[in-house]
Amino acid sequence: MEPAASNDALRSRHSAIKHILVCVDGTDRDRSVLDQALQIALRFDSHIDVLHVRFDVHGTTSDRHERQIDRLLDKPVEHIVAETAARARRHFEEWHAQCKLPLRDRGTAVQGPSSLWREITGYEDVVIARLGRVSDLIVVARKGAGSSAFSAMALETALFETGRPVLMVPVGAPANLFHRVLIAWNGSREAARAVGFALPFLTACEGGVEIFASPESKHPADTEELLRYLSWHGIVGDRIASDDSHATGTGLLAQASAHQTGLIVMGAYTHGHYRQFLFGGMTRHVMEHAAIPVLFAH
Repeated sequence: MEPAASNDALRSRHSAIKHILVCVDGTDRDRSVLDQALQIALRFDSHIDVLHVRFDVHGTTSDRHERQIDRLLDKPVEHIVAETAARARRHFEEWHAQCKLPLRDRGTAVQGPSSLWREITGYEDVVIARLGRVSDLIVVARKGAGSSAFSAMALETALFETGRPVLMVPVGAPANLFHRVLIAWNGSREAARAVGFALPFLTACEGGVEIFASPESKHPADTEELLRYLSWHGIVGDRIASDDSHATGTGLLAQASAHQTGLIVMGAYTHGHYRQFLFGGMTRHVMEHAAIPVLFAH
């Protein structure tokens, strides 16, 4: 008979988050995503690539169009791009001076977390899609008042073009991702992918895993089967009772707040992107209002 796996063995089995891509845009949201990524890297001995995509002005506009844009902005667009890149680099250097993670360009036999600054000139959607597909986790800032166009582009591109999990981080001090996790479960393919990607967090969770059942899906939200699945990974979960009137984005965030949740796990755009863009839905509500990190998968 095989011996029962220890908690440490279970944790190491799911510690697949070894390469994290963090998107920074030169705004005050940079520090939030960097600090949240650092918490994950310290837990899983992960590497963090800190990415700033420097907008390729000359690749998208003619000289005449560039002059027209300069007049609209009252400053040469090339200067704005350079200033934004300089701020993003400064944010990284200030963060790195405090956390002091080793700078590494390749995986080595040396264990432990590391980081690297990467500034690439190009188009945000192309660069994020290319690098995100070869990352274990993509960390981006939550869209909101004061967000840059880059922030919005990063989140949408990471969700739809990479096939990888996306951690959306609100501005502010980092949350304890391993204190308590709330899964928004509606039985959809997207929710199932989110749970699968979240296993390292769920296994390492110290404050309990809770299931918030949502009827916002054409699939049955069978929470008992989800709980049974999690049990095979050594994860004990509880179902949060909620009636249909509260099984919405507002209800989900209210439950997360009431239960002092550190992380929400949910599928994104289970009804389709354009429908939720036009008519709203749980995904869009959470994207616009979540005050804690959310792990999305599409």
